[in-house]
Amino acid sequence: MIHRSRVVLPLLYGLLLLSTRRPMAAEFTSARIAVYFAPNGGATAAVVREINAATQQILVQAYAFTLAPIAKTLVEAHKRGVTIRAVLDKSNETDKYSAATFLVHAGIQTRIDAQHAIVHNKVMGIDSATVITGSFNFTKAAEEKNAENLFVIKEAPALVKAYEAHLQDHAARSHPYTRHAAIAPPAASAAGEVHGNRRSKVSRVPGCKGYAGMNPASVVAFASEVDAQQAGYRQAKGCP
Repeated sequence: MIHRSRVVLPLLYGLLLLSTRRPMAAEFTSARIAVYFAPNGGATAAVVREINAATQQILVQAYAFTLAPIAKTLVEAHKRGVTIRAVLDKSNETDKYSAATFLVHAGIQTRIDAQHAIVHNKVMGIDSATVITGSFNFTKAAEEKNAENLFVIKEAPALVKAYEAHLQDHAARSHPYTRHAAIAPPAASAAGEVHGNRRSKVSRVPGCKGYAGMNPASVVAFASEVDAQQAGYRQAKGCP
């Protein structure tokens, strides 16, 4: 197992133009590529670093999106004016509280790609200058448990353009996430009303079964369910 490995080098690589509406072609160019390996090889830190450097636009396509440091950094980028557009797998529409719910409640444009069996891409395009891709899902399991790889690619304008066209094409053929109004997590009426169990990583709000009986010694208070989600907590079953 390789830990905290990082390689940055100029190289030649084959670029497959990715748009599904064009014939596939090959082009060779030079680029700077950093590669990271998981578990615990710096992949999450690399993604956070690139999001923090964004100034204009971030395009995201992913199956799952549950890694709190990355989710939190995306929200911070959105708050400072970076345009963010996310395309997620249709499984996010059936989960009671999903990545789509979290992103939409943060004000981030979120669409659902229901035209494929699975949206298996894990891609970010940042400021038309950087592509992040690889096997690395944006999940806690990918960072801590799975054997994964992640590439951060720069100085490859043709590749960036191809990925952006691919992401925009998927976004155009996807539909907006709309179930959040029906399944939105309850907002706390006062700061600290969302209580998380620091041991189970489960959160509850007033009205949830077991809320009143939580052990004060195990309670972590949050201002909202979004804050709890960012900290890695999931909402308890049976909450209103």
